Amino acid sequence: RRSTDPLVHHGRHFGRSIHALCNVHALVNNGIIRAGERSEEPEDAFTPQERREHLIFLQLLKSVPSLEE
Repeated sequence: RRSTDPLVHHGRHFGRSIHALCNVHALVNNGIIRAGERSEEPEDAFTPQERREHLIFLQLLKSVPSLEE
């Protein structure tokens, strides 16, 4: 069975090769919130875990160019 959603394909690749132990749905949700509502907050306002997750989110954006749209 073939999926038409490119995020499904890229998400699987991301999960297998870049970061196998993350919840991609939560990662995308939190990344969008941080890029929007919390974009003005300084870096030190985030916990080390949140900063690490944001770096992983940025890796996901690099691997799926159309995701930012």
